[in-house]
Amino acid sequence: MCRWIVYIGQQPLMLEDLLIRPKHSIVKQVSERFIPGLYYGLEEDDVEELKKQATWINVHGFGVSWYTNTLTEFDPSIKGMLPAQFRTIAPISTDLAFAQLCGHTASTCTLAHIRDASFPPVVEVNNHPFIFGKYTFMHNGSVESFRKIYKSSVQDSNYVFGILGNTDTEHLATLYFAHLDIIQATRPSFGADSTDALLLALIETIADIHTIQFQHQVGPFTPGPGAERVGNALNLCITDGGVQMLVSRWRDSKEGYPRSLYLSLNAGEKLNRKYYPDLPDPTTSEDVDNTDVKIDSVRELVARHKPTRQG
Repeated sequence: MCRWIVYIGQQPLMLEDLLIRPKHSIVKQVSERFIPGLYYGLEEDDVEELKKQATWINVHGFGVSWYTNTLTEFDPSIKGMLPAQFRTIAPISTDLAFAQLCGHTASTCTLAHIRDASFPPVVEVNNHPFIFGKYTFMHNGSVESFRKIYKSSVQDSNYVFGILGNTDTEHLATLYFAHLDIIQATRPSFGADSTDALLLALIETIADIHTIQFQHQVGPFTPGPGAERVGNALNLCITDGGVQMLVSRWRDSKEGYPRSLYLSLNAGEKLNRKYYPDLPDPTTSEDVDNTDVKIDSVRELVARHKPTRQG
């Protein structure tokens, strides 16, 4: 499966400190994925066996986006932070351009993604993250039966002309931003960049995917034995100008679990060489119930906005 990492904070963080230096950095997870807590309390032999099972080659591309205000210094018509991007299909562990970039770039908002492709081709335009104006979008998972339904998603709208690749994620992102445009145009009470607008666009997007899959009787609506195992995996991340971020963990099959997704409230500071010249060793998190973080369930979000689909 794909792997990603996201940083958003008040202090700029070197890309090198986020993506390369940590013990389980995303660069190292190209060849060995890491799941926090997987090895705690196990015997040494069991740890070695799990490490063998965790070997996973993500060789289908890499992308990183970081927010910068460089353009505002040269063009007064541009306001706020905008995403810059680096994408490659070369191995990032030995990519000199990537290493130089990370060693001389810092940002208050960075998104990086290593791709495990569901289907070919392996080309840079298929690498996440995907940029739409000031927004950045990336995905871990899959839209089930995408090849059967993609012509019903955004193919008949003007948004299709912005699609450069053939991934389910880019189509999903395009559908999402089509909904966000409509919401921002028709519901000014939300505000241009309100969290509710971002959430509602996500709900509308997943509802559309379900409608299309139901029409084709695929995905979570597949009839017959074993259908309970078929569903979408939609761990999604959207940020708007590096100011706020929306992240979802989603699985709609009756069996199985969503893809892993971890949140840290202090990793950004601990990875920052300004404050911690020596990297701390990863430890079990003790802050498992922080009241400052509100994570709504999908049911709560749907209940909050359900009437708007008929409005």
